[in-house]
Amino acid sequence: MALPEVEELIALQELDQRIATQEAAARAIPPLVRGLESRLQSARDAREAARGAHGGLEKTRRLKEGELKQVEEQVKGKQARLWEIKKNEEYSAVLKEIELLKAKRSALEEEILLLFDQIEEASRTVATREGELKERDAEFARLRTAKEAELARLQEEVAASTKERAGRARRIEAGLLQSYTRLVKSRGGLAVVPVKDSSCGGCFVAITPQAHAEVRKGEALLTCANCQRILYWKG
Repeated sequence: MALPEVEELIALQELDQRIATQEAAARAIPPLVRGLESRLQSARDAREAARGAHGGLEKTRRLKEGELKQVEEQVKGKQARLWEIKKNEEYSAVLKEIELLKAKRSALEEEILLLFDQIEEASRTVATREGELKERDAEFARLRTAKEAELARLQEEVAASTKERAGRARRIEAGLLQSYTRLVKSRGGLAVVPVKDSSCGGCFVAITPQAHAEVRKGEALLTCANCQRILYWKG
């Protein structure tokens, strides 16, 4: 058994532990939501990067097609000029220029074909990133709503528990409450502990047989000689 005032402290400690648990759960929610926001932003960034890569390839293709058009016009111009040339040396030189231009045209055509393949692959990547972003967006909206509701519930529970604690604390003698509060701060939130196997339930150091007997009687407020926590017999 325990003294009535110790029983009050036990109840107060249970309330404090409940409040601590509720507050810890509430504090964990904003970082979780920020993590979801970060995942969503990463999906947006990935989508934009895919779009940028696709756009860059399209721009390169247009430039190459414009260059190809110029080369083709140059080929046509030089081929038309062949009919006007009278000297063999000049004719041979123009033919060589035409061959070089045709080689350049062939290389450009190969590059453009390769770009079409790359653009097709980039288009698939954009579609994939769009799908991932859509999933992340839906996930974020769903989880944010749920977490905001959970946070509101926890805040209400903390408020109710805090109000209950204030009422219970008023029933405890001021000096004892002060000692309890000091122990809570210095002993990791555990100020009142049961005796277990003839040892303090907080620091686990053995208590004397006399202290053990007195705790079992529950007639006086006793503390652990080692950690100063308030002891009680749980039975």
